[in-house]
Amino acid sequence: MRKEIVGLLTLAAFSFAGSMLAQELPMKVKGGHQLGETAEQFFAESREKQVLSACATGDFRVLKKSDKHQAKKYCAEVTDARQQAMSAKRSEYKTGDDSDMRSDTFTFDGGRLVKVELLFSSPSAEFNYRGHTFADIVAGTKQAYGPPTTESTSPMQDIYGVPYLAHRELWVAAHAAILITEKPGRDGSTTLAAFTRAEYDRTIAAGPPKAANPLE
Repeated sequence: MRKEIVGLLTLAAFSFAGSMLAQELPMKVKGGHQLGETAEQFFAESREKQVLSACATGDFRVLKKSDKHQAKKYCAEVTDARQQAMSAKRSEYKTGDDSDMRSDTFTFDGGRLVKVELLFSSPSAEFNYRGHTFADIVAGTKQAYGPPTTESTSPMQDIYGVPYLAHRELWVAAHAAILITEKPGRDGSTTLAAFTRAEYDRTIAAGPPKAANPLE
């Protein structure tokens, strides 16, 4: 399990001095992609290249879709996602792995990949047996990158009023950041997000936007 998590989100190289990042190379993420790469490069490599090639030739067998209509719809969605990402506007491309109970979101801004978010469903005897626990995901990430920069918890309740402690683990380096957040409870999940440092500073470190002063 830990090796699987490391494989989903892994650095090209991180050298550690104790618990501090001593040297950083570009961060590689799921599917062989790299944070900061251009949208054109993203859709010309790995799974996305395979999908677009299959769509161009009409050989839909590689897409693993149940029927031709569904495959054509999927091709249109991927093609549109590519066009949006290459337009330099902020856009998202969503995909996932049903067998792994995981959904993936790739965010582009200015024509580059700035964020990757992996949402894992938690295992549950009632709902599914294939999900991954927060503890396993954190353990795999620590194995790859060492201790987090910060760890925190916050109290919360589910829809039935049952209290939980939601955990948050954060790794921050010069050019990238990783944030793992937990949603505990019966329909729980774990979100693992990797950001370019500029994207992290703009969307996470800066906090939510301040409310406008109605008197100004």
